[in-house]
Amino acid sequence: MKADAVSSSPRPVRMFLLALGVALASGVALAAWSATADLAQQRADTVLPRGPLLDRLLDQAQASPTQRAQAHQIFDAADSDLCENRVAERADRGQMAQLFSQATVDAAAVEALRSRIERRHDLESRRATQALIDVSLVLNAAQRQVIASQLADGPRPFAALRHPQTASAAD
Repeated sequence: MKADAVSSSPRPVRMFLLALGVALASGVALAAWSATADLAQQRADTVLPRGPLLDRLLDQAQASPTQRAQAHQIFDAADSDLCENRVAERADRGQMAQLFSQATVDAAAVEALRSRIERRHDLESRRATQALIDVSLVLNAAQRQVIASQLADGPRPFAALRHPQTASAAD
């Protein structure tokens, strides 16, 4: 009789299903979180043109030395501001991992952290947009059109951005 009472008890089945549900939800959440961590790094790397990409774009737009210096100064300042956000984002990812590793996940804490991350992403977007607006004031309309035509299709391999002289010589 005792074996029948144990096997007919719904409690072990409920506990197993609850544990299975939590494990599956945690796995999905961690997979989504790791995917967004990669996207966040890609976004940070592609939001503002820097280094050789910026130089190449300014070459194609035939920017003057003064315009080049101003564009570099604007993007360097924005990049410095965004770098501080990247440090905070790494800390938040660590905290998110810590929250998910708990025996019981605190949904309110996870949501608060998600909300904080979302606010930071909005601030990053605003800062990058302001830098682009500031650079637009440095360049003339024709120069902006040249750069916009290069960036319209989204990120491309560096080799795809050729000098106009090189492109015409190769053809």
